[in-house]
Amino acid sequence: MNTDDLIDFLSTRVEAVDPRRQDRIVALAVFGSLAATALVCMLTLGLRPDMVEAVRTPDFALKIGFLAAVVAIAFYGLRRAARAGTARSRALLFVLLPLGLVWLAAGIELASLSPSQWYEVVMFREWRLCVVAIPLLSVLPLALLTLVLREAVPTELPHCGALMGLLAGGIGALAYAAYCLNDTPVYVGLWYATGIAVVTVFGWAMGPRLLRW
Repeated sequence: MNTDDLIDFLSTRVEAVDPRRQDRIVALAVFGSLAATALVCMLTLGLRPDMVEAVRTPDFALKIGFLAAVVAIAFYGLRRAARAGTARSRALLFVLLPLGLVWLAAGIELASLSPSQWYEVVMFREWRLCVVAIPLLSVLPLALLTLVLREAVPTELPHCGALMGLLAGGIGALAYAAYCLNDTPVYVGLWYATGIAVVTVFGWAMGPRLLRW
């Protein structure tokens, strides 16, 4: 077989690549890790006893809406960042929009209280657990996303790592929300945001190592 025949043979047996396969794998990793992380949270910390009443409150809706928006924005940005040769997106900046809404609500909440009450509202008794639990609950989605994204061969590794950390942190925070008794915008805008930020910074710093191919 000469060279031309070999080229013809190979070119006639090229299968089309599904451009959405990678997106489906990432989505499966996100939903699978969310379910697994929520289960881990319930087995270790438990489920808040007032869940039925809490889901009817505006503060709980704001908290879940904020965390869901973080996960959605990070997932959208990560889909693009995971592709080789893709330029950086603005997803990390877009996440400031839901965060800004929570901070606005937090400002309104503080304005309705006397300054003597601010410390009690901000330094809720479980703030340390919140800051520690969210990164710990993010370990599972972070590990799973790392395995998936290493196969996607991204090129902007720090940026992709930051989005991966943001997504994992959002998943961990969503799982922790099933246990946490504090739904106030001040608490969410400060301690939930801090926990997610810790995982995001970790992803940014470790992205070049975790996602190296």
